[in-house]
Amino acid sequence: MKRIILSILITAVIVFLLLLQISVRDLYTLLRTIDPFWLALGSIAYFLANLFRALRFRWLIHSKDIAPSDLFRITSFYHLSLMVLPSKLGEFSYPYLLNKISGRNVTEGLASLVVSRAYDFFIILLILLFISAAYQALFTVSPLFLIPVFIFLIFLIVFAFFYMGRLLKWSSNVLVKIFNRAGARNASFFSWIRRKIDEVAEDFDSIVARKTYVPVAVTSLASWGMIFFTFYCYMKGFGVDVSPTKLILGSTIGVIANALPISGIGNWGTLEAGWAAGFLMVGLSKEKAIATGFGIHILIFVVCALISFFCWVTLKKQKNPSPTLS
Repeated sequence: MKRIILSILITAVIVFLLLLQISVRDLYTLLRTIDPFWLALGSIAYFLANLFRALRFRWLIHSKDIAPSDLFRITSFYHLSLMVLPSKLGEFSYPYLLNKISGRNVTEGLASLVVSRAYDFFIILLILLFISAAYQALFTVSPLFLIPVFIFLIFLIVFAFFYMGRLLKWSSNVLVKIFNRAGARNASFFSWIRRKIDEVAEDFDSIVARKTYVPVAVTSLASWGMIFFTFYCYMKGFGVDVSPTKLILGSTIGVIANALPISGIGNWGTLEAGWAAGFLMVGLSKEKAIATGFGIHILIFVVCALISFFCWVTLKKQKNPSPTLS
């Protein structure tokens, strides 16, 4: 309960401080006057982004094929959870939903989620690497320092991807030795933890053994391409003209801020703060940078909620089919 209250307070403070910088009426006008064409096109792009994410999970889940419709539902519910649950708890909704809807093991869901996130971080780091080289004047740190740092981080992600199973098994053995030497109580609990770590390690090894690097990379790139196109469409709908490269830079800063381990409600506040910082860097006014951040976040939340509602309705119908007339 205390964590939930803290999450609400953190989100409320960040949102309040940002709203002090703009007129709420301007934000309302921005949303009310959005061009319907660009709104529809951006919403279709977001739908496709979720579809590509679902396809990526299909390549990462190794134990058994899952119906694409179920994976799309799980992906939609998962991304809605990321926007409404406190303290990054939304991340755990994916393995939970995978288990509830398709019966897959939670550890397999956890392993496929971590691998998908590794691909996401890899792509974002590559984007930042190219953007930092193209916009050297925007960074106070020299590219001669940034580029080696990005390359090192990319190397760490690739190394962790291929050796995560071994690292987890090694850490499992170390934990057991520590608990045995310390004479820890609740031995059954610790043995359960070790068993689960070993299961996750085996799931990682199974994912690597499938060698689905190309389809996973392609679907990851496609999903991010659709996300950036969603941002572009909504910005055009708001009547804000920015070049594609500036849009990618500004929105990438927002995405990185969104990934920070801040214990707020979903990604509210953190995404807007990162978005504002990113678009201030590329020349937008403070008011436009903050207002478009809120506007795009609200639109994505509404579209994701509508998609999730449709998925929930179809899931209910699938579980409870209408009786046939004799």
